[in-house]
Amino acid sequence: MLKNKKIGIGITGSFCSMKPLLLFLKELNDHGVDLYVFLTDEVLNYDTRFFKHQHLISQIKEYTKHPLITHIVDAEPFGPVIQLDLMIVYPCSGNTLAKLTHGINDNAVTMAVKATLRNNRNIVIGLCSNDALSTSGVNFMQLMNTKHFYFMPMYQDDTIKKPNSLLTEYTLGIQTIVNALNDHQIQPIFITHKRER
Repeated sequence: MLKNKKIGIGITGSFCSMKPLLLFLKELNDHGVDLYVFLTDEVLNYDTRFFKHQHLISQIKEYTKHPLITHIVDAEPFGPVIQLDLMIVYPCSGNTLAKLTHGINDNAVTMAVKATLRNNRNIVIGLCSNDALSTSGVNFMQLMNTKHFYFMPMYQDDTIKKPNSLLTEYTLGIQTIVNALNDHQIQPIFITHKRER
């Protein structure tokens, strides 16, 4: 079903989610997706306690046959020239969620979303944020009720130490994409815990 679908993935700075991201990229690759990767400056340029940026970038490159897209100018043609079947933003930080909610377009990921919406194609959000159930909650609810936006299921990753935090369950990503390509939101959106593999 997903073989040769042109799918974009925007990777933003929810750095604790990079290991599941790489597993998700492998799943997309295994399904034969024609994958285009868009990066924010933070992912492209910053080392964290989770990954050195050069090591992360080298691993991401393994899952696409296209050059990584890191600038607004390079993302803009995905509106009029290269039309994606679907755009994913995963991991989507609270900061990026706010930008998408308010139409702020200042990097390759937000431009790719804007370009995809221009073509009336759908966006899948994989939210990973420590404030998803507090200050980012209003943005989440607004996008939930905005045409063309769909969400991967989420769970609270630490209800004691981080009671406002939500992480995306990437193992439900393929099912979410299939649903979104058919204009349906996967249910339930909130699950009780991380799925074991």
